[in-house]
Amino acid sequence: MSPRIQVFSDFDGTISLEDTGCILIDSGMGTANRKEMDKKILNHEMTFLEAMDEWWGHVNLTYAEGLELLKPVQLDPAFKKVYAYLDSQQIPFTILSCGLDTVIRDYLGWTLGEKEAAHIKILANYCKVDGRKWIVTYRDESPHSHDKAVAIQEARAEFKKETLESQKKDHHIIIFCGDGISDLSAAREADVLFARRGRDLEKYCRTHKIPFLAFDTFDDVYDVVHGLNEEKFGLDHVQEKQNAEIRLTSEESKEKRLAASA
Repeated sequence: MSPRIQVFSDFDGTISLEDTGCILIDSGMGTANRKEMDKKILNHEMTFLEAMDEWWGHVNLTYAEGLELLKPVQLDPAFKKVYAYLDSQQIPFTILSCGLDTVIRDYLGWTLGEKEAAHIKILANYCKVDGRKWIVTYRDESPHSHDKAVAIQEARAEFKKETLESQKKDHHIIIFCGDGISDLSAAREADVLFARRGRDLEKYCRTHKIPFLAFDTFDDVYDVVHGLNEEKFGLDHVQEKQNAEIRLTSEESKEKRLAASA
């Protein structure tokens, strides 16, 4: 019996190739200032929630002007393929984002089509634009503004409840795709973690030895989801590949230390 698979994904910088929130925020406070705050979050000098309050307070655009800035942002070239496969196989898919629900929905409407976008489950922060003031209401009071781990934990609890009631022996696999600092809480919850190559989540996973798979496009995600769903390989095979990334990082670090001391 094939496993029960659920896929969760960040949106900004993961499904979209650029961070729509950063584009909007940078229009008000500038890229350099925002990146300085990113560093403080990674160094645990401030919370993501504290940064969000300041970031959105600097945005000075009408909603229409904001959307216009986002029109050039591209969708990951393989995301449509992955979403079509998940839909055809009835594999649950949820977007977990610290971005803004209305922005994500509108972006997906013009990149995927409004009909497809309407069916995608989106758990994100809430946005209302009053003139040029962007009013953001957060999904929770966690330091993340939206603790993405909660949705994954709830999915696990629901699966456990279902299997107890049905007495089935199904096994559950949760896949999460992300790229940045807002994905840190979810990173430790997933069975299979995809971190976009070269971004903050990958760097964090290597530093803190969190098993993951680096990905360049959603083609990499498709290969794993398809293989697991069709039982071409099992979760243990994928997790060994994730652990190999960490071993490789440790070996490279050791070589650098030895070279420095030589």
